[in-house]
Amino acid sequence: MGKLILTYHPARLDANSRAGADLIALRADLDWLAAHSVPLRPLDRLLDPACERGVAITFDDGSRIDAEPIDHPRLGRQPSALSILAEFAARFDTLQVASFVIASPQARADLSAGLLEQFGPELMHDRWWPAAAASGLLTLENHSWDHNHPLVAHSRQRDNARGGFGNIDTEFEADGEIAAASDYIEAAVGRRPRYFAYPYGESSAFLRDDYLPRRGASLGLQAAFSTEPRALRSDDSRWHLPRFVSGRDWVDDDGLRQLIGRWL
Repeated sequence: MGKLILTYHPARLDANSRAGADLIALRADLDWLAAHSVPLRPLDRLLDPACERGVAITFDDGSRIDAEPIDHPRLGRQPSALSILAEFAARFDTLQVASFVIASPQARADLSAGLLEQFGPELMHDRWWPAAAASGLLTLENHSWDHNHPLVAHSRQRDNARGGFGNIDTEFEADGEIAAASDYIEAAVGRRPRYFAYPYGESSAFLRDDYLPRRGASLGLQAAFSTEPRALRSDDSRWHLPRFVSGRDWVDDDGLRQLIGRWL
């Protein structure tokens, strides 16, 4: 079995180069995948046991760059990830990306304020969500209520704890970070998220071994994703599936070729 998930952060804009910007990497990688006839699958199809091979793409963090071009204060005009997907849609049988978004309006406002100088205004607004979801090229999925991000003033985790998601061990915290996020996203776009991506790729034993196996189906969730860099295995827990991360696990055609050639 050869099934891989490639993950991009469209707001990773360090330099106008493939190694420094996931938008540039996404365009180059889609071109390489299409040229080499690599089967690209939506997550639903890739995770179907009947699917034996293929690649799925996900985006993390859900900034407006997923669906809107921006004028970056330092790097200039940048396209949206959605416009890049539209460029390549005809070259694949099906091109659909899961975009994992942060639900909390206050958390996103805090992030936008903290990143104003770096990205310009309203980086994390959610006005792009409905049109993106209606495009058919993006599905909006759950990346938690507040990401427990250091720029966010108040986390749903107890005592406003910081440090990631590895310390969540209560129903109250899990409901606040996961169930509440799915409720909000469903109300905003009319579709309940099917997937959850652990912020920072980090999970706790309580989340992956207890809460999600017990509550996931009732919340509408089908799987959860880490950032462990490997291909899927038939014996993987569906509540802790691996993903490769652009810029960390590959940075160019040769790196992508080696990754695809090793696993697919």
